[in-house]
Amino acid sequence: MKFVTNKLQTSASPETLLVDPFGREMNYLRLAVTDRCNLRCQYCMPAQGIPLNSRDHILQFEEMEQLIQIFQDLGVNKLRITGGEPFVRKGLLEFLKRVNKFEGINSINITTNAVFIGDIISDLEQLKIGSLNISLDSLQKDRFFKITRRDEFEIVMENIDKALKSTIPVKLNMVVLAGINDDEILSFTRLAKDNLVEVRFIEQMPFSGGPASESIISANQILNIVRQQYPLLYEQNLPNSTARVFYNPGYKGCIGIIAGYSRTFCSSCTRLRITPEGMLKTCLYDHGAVNLKEMLRSGKTD
Repeated sequence: MKFVTNKLQTSASPETLLVDPFGREMNYLRLAVTDRCNLRCQYCMPAQGIPLNSRDHILQFEEMEQLIQIFQDLGVNKLRITGGEPFVRKGLLEFLKRVNKFEGINSINITTNAVFIGDIISDLEQLKIGSLNISLDSLQKDRFFKITRRDEFEIVMENIDKALKSTIPVKLNMVVLAGINDDEILSFTRLAKDNLVEVRFIEQMPFSGGPASESIISANQILNIVRQQYPLLYEQNLPNSTARVFYNPGYKGCIGIIAGYSRTFCSSCTRLRITPEGMLKTCLYDHGAVNLKEMLRSGKTD
């Protein structure tokens, strides 16, 4: 993995110093703060869970802050906090409050399953949260349990309601699973009628970069289902967005469709990823990772 700085790459924007060999200006950092999750979504992990890292093998908050500072100085201005489920990690809110003081970070975005956010919505409102991306794969209690293997539907829906009533922009992420929840696409779409929310439909991704199952419902199929019901649907072009965003006349919110498998975003991707173990990647399937944790703990300087 190799990067050049703006001093050598004059085509880069003045505020962006980090440019990869393909000329992509990297200004967005996805930081996974834990590999643990309180749910067991069937498309994500087996029922028994996955082998977990010990505390010593993942980045400490102080190390994360040091890395954020380094990447901020290189032009990164957008941060996404992910997991696992980030809020299972103790001390996350205080960590977010400290990161909120970083002048170069313009927005902090969080991906969560919403189980633990109910009591901290007001705290999150005080931060520069760009979006709260909430995973929700069914609007039916029994089906939610089937997908997640956990009985958390009511608390999740209650916390989503709290989030929608807050000042924080909310996005709902639904992974479309053939034969399991694809009949709820229109029900999810209707959530955008009276709520200022982006409802996002996501193609199911095969893990480890393997081939897709024939039963995977493509982004085009999802769009066709929605358009049959809403023929006046129109698209808004958003550069560098992973989702194609559509609006329906009279709706407060919008819908997004993420073709994570059938359409690549490589040419416009500006994201760096740091795993809980401190591995730096430029792609979900990147095997050429750099061990930042090892560098930090061996005394390497910025």
